[in-house]
Amino acid sequence: MKITKELVEKYLRGEANTEEVKAVQTALDNNQLNLDDWLPVSEWHNIEEHIAFEQHDSIKQSLIKKITIRDTKQRIYTLLKYAAILLLVGTLGWESFQYWKTTTNTPTITSVQKKQTPKLESPSNFYYINSGNSPMQIDVPDGSKIELYPNSEVKFADNFSSLSTRDIHLKGKAKFVVAKDKSRPFNVHTAGLTTTALGTIFSVDELKSSQTKVRLFEGRIQLKSLKNKTGSPPLLLEFIPNEEITIDHGQLQIIAEERMNSSKFNRRGFYSEKQNTLIFKNLALKDLLHIISQNYNIKLEFDSEAIKDKYYSGTYENDPSVFRKILSDIQELHHIIITIQNKI
Repeated sequence: MKITKELVEKYLRGEANTEEVKAVQTALDNNQLNLDDWLPVSEWHNIEEHIAFEQHDSIKQSLIKKITIRDTKQRIYTLLKYAAILLLVGTLGWESFQYWKTTTNTPTITSVQKKQTPKLESPSNFYYINSGNSPMQIDVPDGSKIELYPNSEVKFADNFSSLSTRDIHLKGKAKFVVAKDKSRPFNVHTAGLTTTALGTIFSVDELKSSQTKVRLFEGRIQLKSLKNKTGSPPLLLEFIPNEEITIDHGQLQIIAEERMNSSKFNRRGFYSEKQNTLIFKNLALKDLLHIISQNYNIKLEFDSEAIKDKYYSGTYENDPSVFRKILSDIQELHHIIITIQNKI
């Protein structure tokens, strides 16, 4: 559900339905509302603290009680900010507050307008939260489409014209149909990973807390990560249609990978790790060696021409040194030399 100013106003008036209340409260809990749209920090700090209005004391005590229970710095900031807004609403009424936003004869509001003017140069954000049981269809300002799955949420700018990239922040699972724009890459940001496309169809699923699955349906995408605490090398992978990868984004290890091998045999190769067992099936050596290098933090040296159009299948019980057995078997089967240079 899109969180708009109108919806928040409806929520504050007590006119929102159950689903709308849940969506707004979820946005508040996750600190996703830009309260500066109503009252900048510089202004709400200067509001008189003792403005009397009906039910002033009961509202104040209720807010203090919530602040005490939550006891988190960010929650306190958010609740206090809403307290200031509620004080204004109680004193002057919501209609007067709307009127003040367009008037210049009140010194306080004149100050607000001056501080908000520079903000108009930067786009604000759209937030969508799917709290239902079926996928939600979302139109992106650039013409792209998002299919947002249940228990998922996305955030993106309401206008990309002044931006150099199209950045989408995802929590959960979504499928993307990307409008072509070579001048503005389309980036989907999840936990520790960024998937980039110029014009394509792909899905990103991070519903499992420690894993992210990316599947490409059409076009091309690039998947990259930052170097993490484990010392694993950063990921930088490219995919063609019908390819898929599952990554432990905490350890930056490849859990499963499915590739379309470009050969005269049109082989389909895959790798998976299940119940402490490693399974390789018709996987190109270049992809297999990359998995070993990534998952075991080692740097391998080999002749790129020697591994071209060569594939491997095998099953191994996983342990910290299993990569040595795998490399030994590959060298014996394909009569190639692979050298372990060092730990990365």
